Amino acid sequence: MPLSGIKGGQLRFFTKDQIYSLHLTSLNVLEQIGVMMDHDAALKLMEEAGAEVDYKDRIVKIPQYLVLEALRKVPRNITLYGRNSENDVALTRDMIYNGSANNAIAILDFNGTRRPATFKDLEDFTRLQDALENIHIMSTPITAFNDVSPKGVYKRCYEGVVKNTEKHVINQADGAKEVRDEARMAAAIMDIELEEVGRRPIFSVIADLAPPLKFPRTIIEVIMECAKYRIPILLESDPYAGGTAPITTAGIILQQNAEILAGITLTELAKPNTPIIYTCAPMVLDMRLGVASLGAPERGVYHVATAQLCRYYGVPLCGVAGTTDSKVVDVQAGYEKAISYLMAALSGVNIITSHTGTLESVLTISYEQSVIDNEIYGMVFRILRGGDISDDSLYEAFKVIGKVGPLGSHYLSQEHTRKYFPVEEWLPTVSDRNKWDAWVRKGKKTALKMAREKAKKILKEHRPEPLPRETLEEIARIAEEPIY
Repeated sequence: MPLSGIKGGQLRFFTKDQIYSLHLTSLNVLEQIGVMMDHDAALKLMEEAGAEVDYKDRIVKIPQYLVLEALRKVPRNITLYGRNSENDVALTRDMIYNGSANNAIAILDFNGTRRPATFKDLEDFTRLQDALENIHIMSTPITAFNDVSPKGVYKRCYEGVVKNTEKHVINQADGAKEVRDEARMAAAIMDIELEEVGRRPIFSVIADLAPPLKFPRTIIEVIMECAKYRIPILLESDPYAGGTAPITTAGIILQQNAEILAGITLTELAKPNTPIIYTCAPMVLDMRLGVASLGAPERGVYHVATAQLCRYYGVPLCGVAGTTDSKVVDVQAGYEKAISYLMAALSGVNIITSHTGTLESVLTISYEQSVIDNEIYGMVFRILRGGDISDDSLYEAFKVIGKVGPLGSHYLSQEHTRKYFPVEEWLPTVSDRNKWDAWVRKGKKTALKMAREKAKKILKEHRPEPLPRETLEEIARIAEEPIY
């Protein structure tokens, strides 16, 4: 039984005409300005399909009809499979699912000390976030370690993550060989042949473009290899407004959209009907400091515009939201994360990712923040569920008001209350709702302290279904192979 998401997409800032203009201008960018593709086979593939190719500067100008043909080939509904089918996720219009952290490089320990990450931290944070009920998809919480070489690190990460979760894993790769090795590991886990991995892919791969308008060689290798095995691709653009993209909302969304459309065209030419997830991580360049901000409010506007574009195209969307620039678990982290996450969910971003537990623009990860973020997601999901106002619900409410009436004093003993209490009310796990005296009697626990206790309990007790010993040995052997 697949996981069921929450319906989002209630928020729209832009008219249909504005979204259509963004689309048309994106096509003009690709046809008149073009993109750089640093890959001989990709250049030849684009030229043979009708694109204008400058081999000297490796610039590809893509006619509009090629982009539109490619958009028609992108699967509208994509299922991301877990190694346990109870964790399968079906991406459909406006349904929201939640991802874990991704790409942190440092740990904020329980004692408040920031330190470099070790590989054991990756396994611990995977187990911690795997146990949180509002995390549906697992990414790679940490990708840089002081005890593991950066060469082939992504497949090492896949080994560390897949052992500690039964959910679908979104991973990365540094070129074709690493994609193939991760596919071999997935085949070993599923006990199938490599060529069958695409029938039920238990992992997908991020292809991270290089704004402005560049496709590095290794990323094109990742796209081509994923297409070969029908592994879902998250085509990701992460421009900085005012840095690697124009500073205006129109400018950054236009460039981001042109980049993703070029990626869709290349992918669907390489192999039609390859599953693609439009993925965006637009940032704001703080002109005072010269640093990219992931807690900036402008990012919420970018997500609304991008979600409206994806709804127009009919392709699923993944966005990096619920993020903060704060370095510690504090008030700034709370308001930036909550606003960012709520905006993305209301926009209809199908997968919201990279945020759980992260601080400092996803560079640092915290145990307590992971638990607190899970609490924020629960609150947002409750908001998205809205309320039932119908003839039946109004009739039931009218009847119970009549039973209590002006002579009564409460509804606690009413069947109506018992029936709807579990449906209507969301209950927190680390947010305290006691009044002052009761809070003092119970130890004056803050949300941070309660989150710390919950994180330690999960790390002590939670163990996902283990893989067989022979499978563990096989994926470890593949993970240790050189990729160059």
